[in-house]
This record gives sequence, C-alpha cells and structure tokens, in this order.
Amino acid sequence: MPSDFIGIDFGTSNCAVAALVNDQPTLIVVDENSDNPYKIRSAIYLAHDESGADSHDAKANEQTLNEMLAAGEILFGEQGFNAFLQTPHEGRYVNSPKNFLGAKIPKRLLDSFETLVVRFLSYLKKYAEKQLDININKAVIARPVNYHSTMGELGNKQAEALMLRAANKVGFVDVEFIHEPLAAAYHFEQKIQKPTQAMVVDLGGGTSDVTFCLLSQENAEKLDRDEDIHSTQGIRQGGIVCDKLLASGIVSPLFGRGGRTDNGKAIPNMLFSGVYDIDNIPLMSDFYSPTRSKSIAEYIYQCQDPLPLMRLQRVQKQRLTHQLMHAIELSKINLSDKQQTQLSLSFIESTLHLDIEREHVAETMDNWLDKMFVMIDDTIKQAQKTPEIIYLTGGMGLSPLVQQALTQRFPDVDISVADAFSSVVFGALLKAKRLFSGTSQGVAI
Repeated sequence: MPSDFIGIDFGTSNCAVAALVNDQPTLIVVDENSDNPYKIRSAIYLAHDESGADSHDAKANEQTLNEMLAAGEILFGEQGFNAFLQTPHEGRYVNSPKNFLGAKIPKRLLDSFETLVVRFLSYLKKYAEKQLDININKAVIARPVNYHSTMGELGNKQAEALMLRAANKVGFVDVEFIHEPLAAAYHFEQKIQKPTQAMVVDLGGGTSDVTFCLLSQENAEKLDRDEDIHSTQGIRQGGIVCDKLLASGIVSPLFGRGGRTDNGKAIPNMLFSGVYDIDNIPLMSDFYSPTRSKSIAEYIYQCQDPLPLMRLQRVQKQRLTHQLMHAIELSKINLSDKQQTQLSLSFIESTLHLDIEREHVAETMDNWLDKMFVMIDDTIKQAQKTPEIIYLTGGMGLSPLVQQALTQRFPDVDISVADAFSSVVFGALLKAKRLFSGTSQGVAI
C-alpha cells in the first residue's frame, strides 16, 4: 500500500519524485518520452502563437508570458523540448523556472513564474497519483541552500514562500522543505556503519551546495538534527555556468568571437551577449531583439570573415540558443566517459562540428572550480572539523574533472560519488516518512 506523501527534487535541470510503496522507496515515472523516465526536464514549453516575440521590452515580455499561461497549451519534459526545437517561433520555452524564484523582478513577472511552478507541481502530483492510485496531499520538497538570487536571504525567503503557495494551490496540505545537500546526506546515512563526519557536496545545474554534518545510525530517525549539522554553504553556480564557460571559451570563435572588421577593429563582445544565457530571460530576449539583429547584420557587412557571424545570425533569427546550449551540454556529458568528443552543430550548418577534448573543458573550468573550493573551504572553516568522507552528488558531481580536483585537494579523504539524480529525492522522501508516517522504522533507500 503506498503512502500519501512524496519527496520531490525540484531541480534546476531536472525534477524527480519518490514515494513509499509497501515500505519501499520507489521512483515515480514522470516522463515517458525520456531515456530516463524517472526524471523530467525542469522546463515548460508554452505552445502558443507569441505575438511580439521579438520584443525586448520587459513589460511586453511579461504581458506575453501571462497571456500564454492563460491561453496556450503547456507541454512538459521531452515532449515540450522537442516541440520547441521544431517550432521555436510558435511558443515560449521557459528553462529552469526555479532560477527565477528568488530573483529581484517585478511582481507581475514573479506571479507568472509562480503559475509556472503551480503547473509543474500539478503535473508531478498527477503522475504520482496516477501511478500510486492514491490521493497525495503531503510532500517534502528539496531546495538549494541559497536560491539563484542577488537578494541574499530575502531571495531565499521569497523563493520558498512562492514554492509553498504553489504547493498548497495544487493540493499539498502539508509541505516541508529540506536543503538539497542535507537530503542527500540522509540518503547516504542509510549506509553508514559508524558515526562519520561527512561533507556532502551537491553540484547541480543552477546552484552548488555543501553541508558538513555528523551522520550516524543512532540519530538517523530523529527529526531534529540541528546538533549534527555543523555548517552549510551555497552559491549561485552550477552546471549551466560551466556550459556557458565552455561555450564562451571554446565554441564562440565558430560564431565570430575574436574576429575583426576590415579596418582591423575587434568584433565587440556585446554582439554575443545573451547567446548562451538560457537562464537569463532579459539577456536572451535582448539577443533576439530587432536591435541585435541589426547590429549583427552590420558587422557581417564590415568583418573580414563574414561566415562565423552569419552563423550567429542564423542562431539569432531561428532562435536556436536553447538547441545550441543543449548540444554543448551533451558534449560536456560525453566527456565524462571519453577523452574527446565531437560537438555536432548540423542544425546551424550541415557540416559544422567541433572536436572537443577533456583538457579543453578543464581550461575553461578553472574559475568554476575556484568558486567551488571557496565554498568548500568556508564550510570546513565554519565547521572547525576535518571531513572523514566526502559525498558527491548532482550532475556536475559526475564530471571526472571535478572528482580529480577534489581528490587532489583532499588526498587522504574518501570520496564517494552518488547517483546524481536520485540521492536528493530519496533523502526528501526519508524526511517525509519521518514527518508524516508516524512510524520509527528505518527505510533502506
């Protein structure tokens, strides 16, 4: 018999849901069109004719989004992504709504993102109820230590309040939150044989978080674990930032960056602003604007080699930013298992491709890794303890470059790499069980 509560990992790149069935943790199928049906892209495609789509006026974009939410068909996961790739001009693709929940944006636009979250949570809830054949009214939702925000703790409070309102609107009566690295820690704790000082490093798509805590079987069933949590830190940096660094550092020359005009002047960097920023709607809207289109056309006429800028023009006119970044992300993922891969950009130009080596990615990641280690060092300093084990989770945790960097920094500490897409949601489910089931029996997850 399934329980009436679930754990939700509402991630920047992917979402997942887990439930307790016959006292066993079970992942919910959330996207039947995906290679991995137990995770779904954190994105929504509003399939509706978008009048004024090229406008970069903020109020026009807000109005359009509101109208499309009210009148347009909403597609999720792979179905939405594939529809967007086929008809990018006929709708709006909103990537990672989570990235905007803590942002300092007008209330009208924030209300639109709340509606997006309502739709997404409703989708996840319906899939769980359909699979479990039971009404679900309780949930624990995993959240980052710090949301993607420039407002600090105020942004965190705004985002969590929005998530709570959205969850209540779709029928979750009891809702609790858990920091993503702590959720992963609860999952890891199931395998702990003795009390261990653990540092959990969760490197997601939009944020990176660390929790330093004491894990033990003795305290595993306690709801109040404040005494066991030594420190937590989080930064607004994840896999999307890494993708953008790779694009800017390695791929951008294919589109004219570094080129020169006939009179020897450098092509200005402002021409490329927004082309990789799938997590920044204002920048991406500006890239698609008529003003940018005019600027690109002018530099095509002026430059020594017009072909690269003609590719940029094609990306701009055909609204291929998401498709470009998706291809770059896949290449980065392929380099987890290979030393070299080929980035195919045939959707821009039939024979366009780029051979990328793992060491090329390493060259672009120095700044990314520096910020990760500042976060880790601050966590250790605050904890005033040395980790006995490091648990690594999240999509970027699968990167051999990240694993190698951590091993070099902590040569005497065991590093364990978790399932990047289930440890957080299973940890959220564990907290849900402890909160809502009324039992004290352990669950092996």
